[in-house]
Amino acid sequence: MKLIERSQLNATVAVAAIMALAFVLLMMRSSGIYPTVFGDEYTYSSMARVLPLSSASIPNYLYLSIYKSTLMCGDGFVGCTKLLNALFFVLASPFIFMVARRYCSARVSVLIVALSMLGPINGYTTYFMPEALFYLTFWISAWYFLTLASNAPWQRWALLGVLMGCSSLVKPHALFVIPAFCLCIAYFAYKDQDRWFVTAVKNAAVFVGVMLLTKFGFSYLVAGKAGLTLFGNFYATTLESSASSLDRYLAILKAAPTIAAGHLLGNAVMFGCALAIIITTSIATLRTRAIGEDGKFAFFTLFLLLNLIAVVALFSASVAGTNAVETALRLHMRYYDFLFPLLFIAAGAELAGARLTAHRYVRWGVAIVVMGAVVYAGITRMYPFTLSFIDNPELRGFTAGNRAFYVLAGLSLISLMLWCAKPRKGLQLFVFVFLPLSILVSTVYASMSLLERRHADVYDKAGMFARQYLPVSERPHLLVVGDNPASILRALYWVEDLNAGPDLSYKPGEIYTADQSPADKRWILVVGDVEFAKGDFKVLKLNGFSLARKLPKDNPLLLDFRSNIHTESVDTLRGLSHAESWGAWSEGDTVTLQFSRPLPKTFTLEINAKAFGPNQGRTFEVKVDDRRYPLKLSGEVEPYSLKIDNPDEVSKLTIKVPQATSPEQLGISGDKRMLGIGLRQIVIREDK
Repeated sequence: MKLIERSQLNATVAVAAIMALAFVLLMMRSSGIYPTVFGDEYTYSSMARVLPLSSASIPNYLYLSIYKSTLMCGDGFVGCTKLLNALFFVLASPFIFMVARRYCSARVSVLIVALSMLGPINGYTTYFMPEALFYLTFWISAWYFLTLASNAPWQRWALLGVLMGCSSLVKPHALFVIPAFCLCIAYFAYKDQDRWFVTAVKNAAVFVGVMLLTKFGFSYLVAGKAGLTLFGNFYATTLESSASSLDRYLAILKAAPTIAAGHLLGNAVMFGCALAIIITTSIATLRTRAIGEDGKFAFFTLFLLLNLIAVVALFSASVAGTNAVETALRLHMRYYDFLFPLLFIAAGAELAGARLTAHRYVRWGVAIVVMGAVVYAGITRMYPFTLSFIDNPELRGFTAGNRAFYVLAGLSLISLMLWCAKPRKGLQLFVFVFLPLSILVSTVYASMSLLERRHADVYDKAGMFARQYLPVSERPHLLVVGDNPASILRALYWVEDLNAGPDLSYKPGEIYTADQSPADKRWILVVGDVEFAKGDFKVLKLNGFSLARKLPKDNPLLLDFRSNIHTESVDTLRGLSHAESWGAWSEGDTVTLQFSRPLPKTFTLEINAKAFGPNQGRTFEVKVDDRRYPLKLSGEVEPYSLKIDNPDEVSKLTIKVPQATSPEQLGISGDKRMLGIGLRQIVIREDK
């Protein structure tokens, strides 16, 4: 008994050490890595940090609520995001261990935790995406589900619904596992209970009902009526646009099996032995009433995997061709790679001495099919399927190096063959040699890919510069121009204003004019070498990018004093205090505006202004070209108009304040500024 307790204590300490080590390594690796996955990171960052929850296009409100806290980090929000990701990711370790320990030895369980933490999936901790938090919520739910018996009280099934409901509030993709969970609930009840149908319906109904209640209840609480949606506008719009006719539905159904085959091939070459185990054990459950915990686990793992592969294949087929990235054979393994540790556990469970095994001929039959898939994947190197470190980091890392790939594929094949002839030897090779080696190789390649983003590219630099240079009030008036739409999103990621946007109308080689951009866009951030139309912009050229400000049109010439930026139309501005929400006060006896261009010979001066204190009702003096024009103002901002003659076309305009007075002198406040006229807007309109 003491030996068992000591073993358990040692395993607990080992898991804690793995968690600490993984957290440190993840933070070290992610430090300095710039945003990579666009537009996902742009989308999630915008929803969490810029938009109100009611405007989020994806209803992952729990994730958004938590990551909205990165607003407290200021410009260091990227580092805060990575810290949260790493923390949530490593917190899945105890739950992976508890699941593994139900079926495996303590030593193998600790190894599985290490492989789960150090595998390529940890790359998602670098991105502003919900994968790390979803990893945690899934493993909490999976652990809890596997502890439930069919005759458990309804309150326990309700708690499962709460857990999965929370998971769906991190990623709505959690809803896709409902069929697999319900199938397992029914099958386990069938094996355990005499009145299995009633039990299955009751358990499934409570689980699904509470899951949906949790999802919609929380959504309504934080987002109102806008939150009462299954998948949100983003996915609804995507599916509506990509599946709009009967022919399109038929095309999706035709393409999906090929994509599903690619997923099965990839899983076979990476986890062939584990795949064969869960298939044969699930088959073995058909011939006996008492399937035990091992049988339930294998059945759960197999049908959860098949369920998600089917859903992902249909989704991939539906969006294929919608843009340059969505190829017809793209493998979105990231929608289910969170369950890969279940495959590790399946192998460890049989190594521990599974009580439920299939007939020898069944084992050989399944193994031969899986071996055929491994051989085919090895010969083709997964061609023609599209692999990437973002969609399938495990498989992309597995296939990245020629020699490493063939060695790993060979080990996968040998472990399968040994498993048939000498099961224990095959399992030892798979668990203690193949899995650690394959995960090490794939993690190294995946990390090398991540580290390529340690240096900011020109789009990052452009976006970060615009964020620092432009006041928050000016960011909505920004357009970004470049030759790569995805990289433009990288620049916009740093700007953090959804009213700023890309200008996709620009064609390389053309001269960029002010007229081709919307009227409300005053700033153009251009990445690359773009020629601007003369007289349309004031251009600040930097290393690899430019920030251009539209020059105001000569007629009318508009100055808005609610913003501090007047440099394009005014060379010198004296006698004016800082901008406020309503406008700006004069400070001193005279306001002087020295314009960058000569003023028209005759023009109408339109002033939206007010007078301060004793200046109300008194005469201000507007002076242009030695000509003086009287102006009386009230205490509220009102429009005034003056006809101005400027025969010498001077560029200087002054406003003389009759009696500059401070709020302190009037006993209003401690403000010592000598105020006179409050300017909101000046418009100079040439008379023709």
